[in-house]
Amino acid sequence: MFGQRWTEGAVPLALAVLLSVLVTIVTPVGAGDAPLVLDEVAEKGLVVVGLTLVLVGGGIDLSVGSVVGLVSLGAMVASRAWNWPMALVIPAAVLVGAALGAVNGFLIARVNMRPFITTLVTLVAFGGAAAALQSAYSLPLGLPREDIVWDFLGAGEVAGIPTGWFVFAVALVVVHVGLTRTRWGWWIAAVGSDRRSARRNGIPVTHVVFATYVLSGALAGGAGLLTAARLGRTDPDVGQGWELMALTAVVLGGVSLKGGRGSVLRATVGIVVVQVIQQGTIAAGAEGSAYTVILAAVLLLFAVLDLKWGKYRRTTAEKLRIDPGRVTLGPLADVTEPGTVWTVNDRTTGATPIGLGRIEGAEDCAVDREGRMYCGDRRGWIWRFSGPEDTEGEVFSRTGGMPLGHAWDREGRLLVAVGGMGVYRVHADGDTELLANKVRRSPFSLLDDSGLRAVDDLDVTADGAVYVSDFSTRTNAAEYMVELVESRANGRVVRIDPDGSTEVVISNHVFPNGVCTSHDGMSILVASTGLCRVDRLWTSGPKQGRMEPVLENLPGHPDNINRSSDGNYWLPFVSMRTPMSDLLTRYPAVRRRMTREVPLDSWVVPQLNVSCVMKFSDEGEILDVLWDSTLANHPMVTAVKEHDGHLYLCGVSNNRVGRLALRPEEIGPIDPAAVPGTKAAVAPEVHR
Repeated sequence: MFGQRWTEGAVPLALAVLLSVLVTIVTPVGAGDAPLVLDEVAEKGLVVVGLTLVLVGGGIDLSVGSVVGLVSLGAMVASRAWNWPMALVIPAAVLVGAALGAVNGFLIARVNMRPFITTLVTLVAFGGAAAALQSAYSLPLGLPREDIVWDFLGAGEVAGIPTGWFVFAVALVVVHVGLTRTRWGWWIAAVGSDRRSARRNGIPVTHVVFATYVLSGALAGGAGLLTAARLGRTDPDVGQGWELMALTAVVLGGVSLKGGRGSVLRATVGIVVVQVIQQGTIAAGAEGSAYTVILAAVLLLFAVLDLKWGKYRRTTAEKLRIDPGRVTLGPLADVTEPGTVWTVNDRTTGATPIGLGRIEGAEDCAVDREGRMYCGDRRGWIWRFSGPEDTEGEVFSRTGGMPLGHAWDREGRLLVAVGGMGVYRVHADGDTELLANKVRRSPFSLLDDSGLRAVDDLDVTADGAVYVSDFSTRTNAAEYMVELVESRANGRVVRIDPDGSTEVVISNHVFPNGVCTSHDGMSILVASTGLCRVDRLWTSGPKQGRMEPVLENLPGHPDNINRSSDGNYWLPFVSMRTPMSDLLTRYPAVRRRMTREVPLDSWVVPQLNVSCVMKFSDEGEILDVLWDSTLANHPMVTAVKEHDGHLYLCGVSNNRVGRLALRPEEIGPIDPAAVPGTKAAVAPEVHR
């Protein structure tokens, strides 16, 4: 929650609302004062909206009150002294306000003057111009003049809504959409956050800053016009002190005085609070100076809160970013004990390297019927090697992400789980086609979990559905170490139907890091790296939707699961448990302290680089375990694919893919790459 951007303004806004509630309790103000409050909000709210734009863009405008007063007087002079028609007075008032804002914008954006000093000077200058205008036209300004348009602006209605309220509502919606949903709005926030970075990214900083002051002036001009129409008179005092009200309102609404963040909706709540305070002081019979003192105190308090809360929020979010959970594992098997199925051996030591020095971190691979091997690369590439003798290979496709899991669909097309991007189909010419990159967002989740950011393995069922493990909804594919240390239920398994629709079939899973369709096609096996176990999710039959364990309390942390040709399954371990790592799983506070005090490379984690692969049956029986005791050639094995009597050993930290010949008795008649339940699942011939 602390990491969400909306919390930046939520606390100041909540305190502001609490303050207004307190005012209504301790003063006589009540529901009967609502029309008066809303009349003031409609006019001053336009000023607040304009000031919000300027502040988000990294500036400040102290002249808004003087602009209101000058435009208000000017509109009255144009109507009563110069006899202009209202069809000309209304746009002229807005244009004059924009012109006054353009003066500020030119001096600040073009001449590079300081916003505070510049607008302070123009505050005095525009106020003096208003006083001069009042002095020159005092007689005609005192003569009332009947005009239906003036009456409509001051006391008319649009669809039962007072005209001033309606105008403010339209302006509020337009500016809110523009600020949050358009490129122009993003530019303003970018300029306010970091002007230098915005300029380097091609944003026209000068034009953006200039535009914010022009819009602020135009909205202040509109506020002056509405004020003159409602009061039916005007004088140089109109607009005085509005800059203090507007500043207080935007700060109450959580708009940062440092720029880069803010919302006109929250600023509107701020001006409502300011007007409730004003009405409360009036209802209580306090002096006008008391209201000014209260506003100044509130502005000072919330300005300090803005500074401190922003810093505290970021610090707290960083401290809570990693929140390890408690995991209690069973007894640890001793792999050094001779004569057991886990005893270390040298079965994988002699695996022949493919793509030595060319590949950088192949998490997984896939081999087609012609013997061509495809594997990913941390640079976003997919390599293709035409056969075991091809040592050079070629870059077959570029995904732009991190290609992790590989599988073949029913038509023999390559599917790839691309970390950070989603699930893609790679065509014969190397072009990629997106299958899915999002799911329906959880309705009550603070975190946007709709994106498939950490997909790492996938498999296909006979009906064409793709099951993919997404190991975290909080982190991305490159931050797997965080998930390994945190051991929380941040992961899920997603089903992608042939029509592209997606569904989360397993949620709240701890580091799901491997998916494999069972040989009978009625279930999928899911490896949980964090819990050292393998579970089965029934996808059809009488047990459909039920999960049950297959392997528990494994001595290591499992990774991708794949079928073998003899009806069993291959499963590598990305790391092995140690007494220290098992001890730390029971003490989340120690792991949390470790992540704060120690660099990531020095975190105490399970033993990586172990080169261990095991074979197990559908019943969960451990049939065989293959090791490389030297750890020289294939130290980390994250996926194992069987093809034509050989095992292909992949590792996310290796610079090669290994090819290991199997013993004749280990080879069966099944094509492990084919989708179970299809005719291609049984190979016509297996080379022994």
